[in-house]
This record gives sequence, C-alpha cells and structure tokens, in this order.
Amino acid sequence: MPVRPGLRARNEGESARPSRSYLSIAAVACAVAAAFSLGTSSASAEDGSPSQSKTRYVEIDNDARPAVEGTSVTEWGKTESGESYSFTYRAGEAKPDSATAAAAVTKCSIYISDVSFHGGGANAWFSWETSQVCSGSFGSQHIETQMWRSSWSGPRGYDVWHGTRSTTNSFIDYGWSVDCNDGGGTYTYYPVMKGFATGVGSSPTTRADNELRKNCGTTAP
Repeated sequence: MPVRPGLRARNEGESARPSRSYLSIAAVACAVAAAFSLGTSSASAEDGSPSQSKTRYVEIDNDARPAVEGTSVTEWGKTESGESYSFTYRAGEAKPDSATAAAAVTKCSIYISDVSFHGGGANAWFSWETSQVCSGSFGSQHIETQMWRSSWSGPRGYDVWHGTRSTTNSFIDYGWSVDCNDGGGTYTYYPVMKGFATGVGSSPTTRADNELRKNCGTTAP
C-alpha cells in the first residue's frame, strides 16, 4: 500500500515499534463513528489502558464491525437542499429523531478510539485509531487527525495534522502513533479528528473519550 511521506504502514494487529510520526494501517471496514466534545473529558487515565467497563460490543445500523457500547457516535451529512446536520448519540441506544437526517442524501459517521500509551523513556509513544463510514452521494472521503495537549491558554497541537489519502470507498479505518518527548514536561494529551467528504463538507472536530497525563513535553520529537 502506498504510504504518505513520513508515515509507515503496518498490518492490523502488528505491534512493531512505530516511527517518530504517525503511522497508517491498511484501510479496512469500519463500523461506526464516535465523537467527543472538545472540552475536558471525564475519562482520564495515567496508564493508557482502555476502560474495563467498555467490554460489550454492539452493532451500528447492522454494520459488521461493532462499536463499544456507550461510545459516543456522531452522524453528519447533508440533505438534497444543501442543509447540513449532525447529531450525537450512544452506541447501543436509539438515534435521536431528526427530520433533517431522514432527508439526508449523504451521511457519514466518524470514530476515534481511546488513546493508549506504550513503552517507556525514549521509546514511549501514543497510539489510537480513527474511522469514517459514508453512504449516499459523495465523491471521495478522507480523515485527518492530530494529537493535542493541555496548556494554560487551552488545547494546543502536540504535532501537525496528518491525514489519509482520499478514497471513493465507503469506509476507511487508520491507526496512528506519535512519539513521546520524554522528560519535556507534564501535560494532558488526547487525539482529535475530522472527517471529510467531497460535495458534503466536513464533520465537527471530535476527540478521544479518554486523555492521558504524561511527561512528554510540548512538542512531539
């Protein structure tokens, strides 16, 4: 699979040490999309381990790839008249009633996983996954992601934005990683993402459900 400059592809399930940047995994079917507010998350962890309570998986719209029950899911799209819409609900629960969504000619859903932390010292890194699935009338789609960190003035980018290649496929699923600048100062870190579809626009910026407090500095190495 062609790889974006500065990225290294890996196969799903591979645990090899990533490079000092984001890395992509081959596009595979994604089930759903989870979206989170840009404010401080109520779920915060030091070790990067997924919440033990999130162990039940449910299907979204009968998709073959399930989502963690209770995960925030955001659907976004556009009607034939050009009206944009988006709403958020929880995986495993009914979608909210929306006349606009019912009239949509294109709809997409985005997902960003919990961020996890691996290794230690100079060999430590963060990793997460992002996905988008679209249906209806659209040209191509792609997703973009960035690691954010806390600061006294609000969230700031820990690294630059990175994105997948555009594809006409209905679904994309990519894994990413960014190195920890060990010893550079303690901050709170979490990844964010956006989904894009030509002829439709872009999703709200969404963030991971959890965040990690680590001594990884202000900027990725």
